[in-house]
Amino acid sequence: MAVDPHSPRFALHEARSWRGDDSGLLGPTPFTRETRDVYAALGGYPARGAWDADLLDRLAGMPGMAALRGRGGAAFPAVTKIRAVAQGAVTAPSPPVVVANGAEGEPLSVKDRYLLRYRPHLVLDGLLTVAAALGAPAAYVYVADAMARASVETALAELAEPDIATTVHVFAAQDTYVAGEETAVVRALTTGIARPTDKPPRPFQVGVRGAPTLVLNVETLACIARAGLPAAPEAGATFLATVSGAGRPPVLYDLPIGLGLGELLREHLGRQDSSLDVLIGGFFGGVIPAWPDLELSHPGVARRGAGLGCGSLHLLESPACPVAVTADVVAFYAAHNAGQCGMCMASSTAVAATLAELGEPHPTRNYAALLPQWAGQLRGRGACAVPDAIAVLLRSLLQHHPQTVMRHLAAGCDRCRWAEGDPRWEHLVVTLPAPAGEPTDRRAAEPVPSGMSAR
Repeated sequence: MAVDPHSPRFALHEARSWRGDDSGLLGPTPFTRETRDVYAALGGYPARGAWDADLLDRLAGMPGMAALRGRGGAAFPAVTKIRAVAQGAVTAPSPPVVVANGAEGEPLSVKDRYLLRYRPHLVLDGLLTVAAALGAPAAYVYVADAMARASVETALAELAEPDIATTVHVFAAQDTYVAGEETAVVRALTTGIARPTDKPPRPFQVGVRGAPTLVLNVETLACIARAGLPAAPEAGATFLATVSGAGRPPVLYDLPIGLGLGELLREHLGRQDSSLDVLIGGFFGGVIPAWPDLELSHPGVARRGAGLGCGSLHLLESPACPVAVTADVVAFYAAHNAGQCGMCMASSTAVAATLAELGEPHPTRNYAALLPQWAGQLRGRGACAVPDAIAVLLRSLLQHHPQTVMRHLAAGCDRCRWAEGDPRWEHLVVTLPAPAGEPTDRRAAEPVPSGMSAR
């Protein structure tokens, strides 16, 4: 991506816990890498004995675990996913494998990179807790960002023998959008190729080298570890949100689940502006009005026909055009799909081109029929979720901005007509600045596994 990471337009400005709560996911000293000793002083890495059958029940009974949903975007209940792997492991020929997914190909999110760079022990503690509950002898940290990978390797070197009974490997993921999809993760760890596979089987059935595999986002694992710390919030009490746009430098917040969007806008912008729109959940959630009473939770956002996804919120204020932003995102998908499903490649290219035309529509094309048709037909049509994402974007555009769409069809739009050429999505990128004295933010990493591991 041709992005200047030093530009305040893109670089994360600060990391902030809501109302100054330093027991959250960002840690008491944001942008400071937490060492093993500092994390242990908070109560981390409790003494773990030998594996026993009750560990899984104790994990499931930790405060807030029943309500914890995965933070990678799909929002699947974490306990259900963990128990599915445990059940599959009963009859499987190989013991289970646990993976901390830190690929983070989402251009508008920096939360996973932040956790791996600055709170690697929180993530590792969660990973080791789940691995112990499943009796998994091996676990992986799957990460694309080079600085995050180095931080995790340093954290593993800091661990003492009593801390872990699982071999943890660090794997350098490919820096592609689809590399974090869980079947692509499994395929990469098995073959080195990060591309999604058809489902079923799911990873909990047949995963890394045939073993039942649990793939959890690094924030999910951080939530699990935090729930085990003294006086910490429940596992699913807060979520990390990368908030950008509206002329403000991006900020990473640790927000309470269920917070009203209006409260966040007052904190972030100093005002509650009902004229704003928001590209919510990264590139997957759709462009919706920034309703002040929107509940920032997966069910709350779903009730409004969108998705909270990875937790990012990109604010759009006039003269930003929701049609143009939707076109920008679909253009990204056309350029960054897995390149293996003909339907996905053809549909993303066609939808991106059609949306780009709405600035100056062709009089002979029936856009009013095409857009709803695509919105209804694309769901569930690919090995990964790219067609689903495009369908969500189109549905949100038609549902929440019908008058804007009709104006485009009738008279075009100067904003869309003069949209910048490729890569037209580059204004929808947030970068994580490097620590002082370090190289600039690098999302790319060599697509080869690291040899670093710890016992």
